[in-house]
Amino acid sequence: MIYGIGIDLVKIDRIDRAWKRWGTRFEKRLFTPAEVESCRSRPHPASCLAMRFAAKEAFSKAMGLGLRSSELLWRDIEVKHNARGKPFLVLSGTAVSIARKVKMKASHLSLTDEAGLAQAFVVVEV
Repeated sequence: MIYGIGIDLVKIDRIDRAWKRWGTRFEKRLFTPAEVESCRSRPHPASCLAMRFAAKEAFSKAMGLGLRSSELLWRDIEVKHNARGKPFLVLSGTAVSIARKVKMKASHLSLTDEAGLAQAFVVVEV
C-alpha cells in the first residue's frame, strides 16, 4: 500500500551557486561522500547534486516530514544507482528510524533534469 508520495523541483544553478560558495562545507552537510564522488565524476556535477538534493526533499515529503525538521538528516538519505542505472534510496540513521516507525517496506525513486531544472519523485510503500 502507498504510504506517501513526494516530488521536488530544484533549479540547478541554485545548487551550483551554493556549491561554489560553500565548497566542501556544502557537500558535507547535504551529501554522503559516495554521492559527492559519483557526481564529481559526471559531465554535469551540479545537475547530479541537484537531483540528489531533490530526491532527499521528495523522500521527506513522502514521509510527511520536512528536512527542516530535526527528525531527519540530509546525509541519512543517499541516492545510489543499480548496475543498469536505476536510482534508489539507501537510508541510514534517522531515516531508518522514521521508516521503521511507519513500517516502510519499499521506496521508489525517479530522477530527471532538463532546461536548468532537476526533479525527483518518490513513492513510499508500507
